[in-house]
Amino acid sequence: MLVGFLLALPGGGNASDAGSEYLDDSLAGELVVEQHAMASSDDVSASEEGMMASQEGVMVASDKTPSEKEPIILPEHLGPVLLEPENTTETRLPSDSYPSILQDPQEAPWKPSIAPLLDVPVLLDVVPNESLLSVPKPASTDSPKKIVTPAKILAVDVHPKMPQIAILIDDLGYSRDGMESSLLLPTEVALAILPSTPFALQTALTSQKQSRITLLHAPMENQRELKLGPGGLYASMTEQELKSTLSKDLDSLPGIQGVNNHMGSLLTTKVHSMEWVMETLKDRSLFFIDSLTSAQSVAKKTAQEYGLKTVGRDVFLDNIRTEEAIDKQFSRLVKLAKRHGSALAIGHPYPETTAYLKKRLKNLEQDGVRLVRISELLIASPPSKPTMSETK
Repeated sequence: MLVGFLLALPGGGNASDAGSEYLDDSLAGELVVEQHAMASSDDVSASEEGMMASQEGVMVASDKTPSEKEPIILPEHLGPVLLEPENTTETRLPSDSYPSILQDPQEAPWKPSIAPLLDVPVLLDVVPNESLLSVPKPASTDSPKKIVTPAKILAVDVHPKMPQIAILIDDLGYSRDGMESSLLLPTEVALAILPSTPFALQTALTSQKQSRITLLHAPMENQRELKLGPGGLYASMTEQELKSTLSKDLDSLPGIQGVNNHMGSLLTTKVHSMEWVMETLKDRSLFFIDSLTSAQSVAKKTAQEYGLKTVGRDVFLDNIRTEEAIDKQFSRLVKLAKRHGSALAIGHPYPETTAYLKKRLKNLEQDGVRLVRISELLIASPPSKPTMSETK
């Protein structure tokens, strides 16, 4: 209709050519649009067909049972494989329909391993433990004392002792001045008193009040036959005579703690006489000082055999009664003390001696020695001979 209408118009012939050309272009466009629309409709139909085919494929695939699918083989330690269904709205498949992970379908299904429970033994006769039932006592608040082990003392850690000196003043009892000057000396200085002398008792009592060590200065026979005075001991005496005389001498002086010999250059060399002396002293628990008036004296050795505390004299201070001579002897005393650790000096109550000692004993620090009581120098030895009272 459109073509005929166009041909009927004036100039339609010419227009026909032009219109034909136009028509050809418009028709070509329409044809292109129509073809494109048809192609689009074909694509849509094809996609719809594809979707239907895919849905049908899903339905077809879902119609297959799990047993028809190829089994999935996994190691046993990974456990069972859970397959999520594609359609979440559908009910999950039963656990029996899961694909088996066992290589051999005849084997039992896999189960997780569970540690076995150990059986606890049943105690039929249970005796209650009282210690467990009792209420524990609260712990002591006092912390336990630590045992401290002292370190070993090495030789380099020990400070050497200061050398010691002791002094004994003999022959007291005859002179008042000698007694008074001797009692003014330091109390470390010991006094030896002659028995039955005018000032013997007074000297002993005063010395006792001062807590000073006091000895019996026992007169003993000498080789020059010098007179001994009252209470002398002689080598010609029997055992009974000697012991009786010595006992009377000891009883006459209060506070006596020991004995030393006055002279005695003869008697101290007599073994039996010395044994009788030591037996008497041991019964009274007294010590003995050997004045060493003879190089052959056995007095100290015998005292050691009877277990008496004893020591021997090292220096006589005043054989020469001058300050210079006394000072020389005192220096010798200090030297011996430094060499042996201790030394004992014996002096007499001479004015020169007591005056020197009174001055010199105040400055002993400069000499590097220390004045001690005579008892600190005594040495006790184990007895090797028993006394008569012990044998009875």
